[in-house]
Amino acid sequence: MGSWLLLLLLLQEAKAYSGDGVEPEEVVAALQESIILPLKIPPDEEVESIVWFSRKRLATVVPGKEGYPGSVMVVDPHYEGRVSFLDGSYSLHISNVSWEDAGSYQAQVNLQTSQLSTTPHYNLRVYRRLSQPQIAVNFEIPGESACNISLACLVERAGADVTYSWLTLGDSADTAQEGSVLRTNWRPGDKALSYTCRASNPISSITSRPVTAGPFCADPGYLETPSVSSCLLAKGLLLLVLLISLALGLWITRIPKKSEVPRTRRLKGNRIKLRKKGRGWTRGWCQGPPLP
Repeated sequence: MGSWLLLLLLLQEAKAYSGDGVEPEEVVAALQESIILPLKIPPDEEVESIVWFSRKRLATVVPGKEGYPGSVMVVDPHYEGRVSFLDGSYSLHISNVSWEDAGSYQAQVNLQTSQLSTTPHYNLRVYRRLSQPQIAVNFEIPGESACNISLACLVERAGADVTYSWLTLGDSADTAQEGSVLRTNWRPGDKALSYTCRASNPISSITSRPVTAGPFCADPGYLETPSVSSCLLAKGLLLLVLLISLALGLWITRIPKKSEVPRTRRLKGNRIKLRKKGRGWTRGWCQGPPLP
């Protein structure tokens, strides 16, 4: 009875020491960058082997003895050429992190001085670094006295776990508001306030350029007039240049150059003279010497 009780106590101690039942440590990584999953081994312990697992066995590391390098065998081809192990700690280093790398990781550390082993657990989450937010403006003028404005913060390929906040600039006290959409109003004579949006995820945080909402209500064509007029002006100038170039080309090709007219006449005169000389010489040769 006593031996069974002692064995049960040892098993419970081994289970507690191995880390079972402990929540995994959360680790975040940036897409296409590198991440290290740390491994802490007591300095007074001699390590026999270390086995890293993900969805399946990832790699096995056997430390070297007496100054000799250890051996590393990567089993999972998904990590081939992308994993390495830091000297001394044997922490797992993953380079060029992909979406498929996200998930659970654990390291089984087998010690030579004890029958027990430690198995630290990690939960790796992968995120993309955010690009600069863009602000979409929507406004409504229900009457002459007020204008309702809606500002939406947009981030291309934002992904999961993104939070948004707005900062109002130009007020007596700068105020912040949470959420991707900010709703406000503006009346003629009100102070022109500027708004910036900040987007954040676990690995990055970036702010948009400030937007002043007043001009959208004061001039409903604020968004369209500058771009449309500039476009029409550019097209008109281009068409005018093309017409002028075409007219000049036609005028130049139809007017003969004065320097070429006398030359043409001289060439024609020379040809007539040559023909006359050629005819006389031919007749003389055909007649031959006079008969005796």
